Amino acid sequence: MIVVQIGRLAEQLGVHRNTIRNWIRSGRLPARRVPGKRYLVDEEEFIKLCHAYGLDASALQFRRVSAASQAASEPEEDWEGQTVLSPRAHAFPLSAFGADVCLTCGSCAGACPISGVDDWDPRKIVRMAVLGMEEDLVSASWPWKCTLCGKCEQACPMGVDITGLMTAVRRARDRDHVPGPLHKGVLTMLETGNNLGIPREDFVACCEAVARELAEEECPGFRVPLDVKGARLLVTVNSKEPFAEPRQMKHWWKIFYAAGESWTIPTENWDGVQWGAYTGDEEAVRLGVGRMVEAMERLQCHALLLPECGHAYHAVRMGLGRWYAEESRRFEVVSLFDLLKDYIQRGRIRLRERPFAVTATYHDPCHVTRKSLKAFGKAYDEEAREIVRRCCADFVEMIPNREDAFCCGAGGGLAALPYHEERVFHGRHKARQIRRTGASLVVTSCHNCRDQILKSLRKEYDLSVEVKLLWELVAEALIGPSRAQGEVWG
Repeated sequence: MIVVQIGRLAEQLGVHRNTIRNWIRSGRLPARRVPGKRYLVDEEEFIKLCHAYGLDASALQFRRVSAASQAASEPEEDWEGQTVLSPRAHAFPLSAFGADVCLTCGSCAGACPISGVDDWDPRKIVRMAVLGMEEDLVSASWPWKCTLCGKCEQACPMGVDITGLMTAVRRARDRDHVPGPLHKGVLTMLETGNNLGIPREDFVACCEAVARELAEEECPGFRVPLDVKGARLLVTVNSKEPFAEPRQMKHWWKIFYAAGESWTIPTENWDGVQWGAYTGDEEAVRLGVGRMVEAMERLQCHALLLPECGHAYHAVRMGLGRWYAEESRRFEVVSLFDLLKDYIQRGRIRLRERPFAVTATYHDPCHVTRKSLKAFGKAYDEEAREIVRRCCADFVEMIPNREDAFCCGAGGGLAALPYHEERVFHGRHKARQIRRTGASLVVTSCHNCRDQILKSLRKEYDLSVEVKLLWELVAEALIGPSRAQGEVWG
């Protein structure tokens, strides 16, 4: 065997170096690459090739290695003085996210709404992880300005799990340095059962006060069912509602009343929000989901309904599959879309025919479309549109939509983080989409999306639109109870 270098060999033979490379790639010159940008070549095969092309190989001088040296991965006599780099240990398991197959094509950066902010983009994140720049990644603020919307990985031709890598980067940060109130909310949830630390007696008092108001206004005899054993449906709550907007709870309660639903709310661990999913705190998510499982078993409920705060349905379903697969087989996890569709199709609720004389559009939340499609093989998009069309005089689509829709800019915990300017900038695509529809009503099915459009984008981009949650639209379109008062479906 002889040892050759492509450049030197090309010079000696009077050919271009690419000619040598082509010989090796095509198999005309059998060769094995070894350290030092050299190749091991069979001398007889090389001489035959030179004769075939009319090249004189007799005057060439080569380093020759013995058969014993050839069997070794690095012959000492040939590689003396050269440095061989061993594989580098990485803090993030690159193969788990597919980062090691990144082509650096930039498709992810082109799809990301905040590429260029702070001079960062998703491709840079992936390359830094591959190059072992963990400390720079973990200390950077850009991974926390990302909404984890998944547009980047949707565009990736190699299927790199960029949002998974981004979550791992967040997880690697010291908990005391997690920005904003996210980690505090996680600790509060673990301590009190909800991320805002609302005491049990205050939560019960709030629910009962809202229930009395609902009974006086629209639903005679209504009482909020707290800790009712054997109810069909266990309903968790977004902690933001009893804390800041308690009357928002009325919408679902009114629907349950009209449908004659058998339902209950636990008075402990009632919060469906899982902020640990934002901070990468897997243990917190495991404990939070576990408490829901315990509540289902304690109250002997048959189905679990999660609030769509922006991540709850996705995070809890992922947690059930990962840590509580056996327990979760004993009950059903119901999406708000499946529940509303079932109520309407079975006649459990009746809606007025197009009671809203407006042009409406629908904003697709990332978690229930793009991310649910990836995780569960099902995107909830048509169900919501069917309801909006049924309630509104005219419906117009944003372009793009469904799993290709732009994020509103408030996901990934960004709504609670101190990056207001970045959040508003992220939402510019959504604001442009809304304006181009000409709609006066935007309907969505996520609390974070609703708040971002209503309280940020509408003001910053001068949008003259009303914003409603899907179940709010349904509650306002109800004709009234479809079952006799007091009759409950099993």
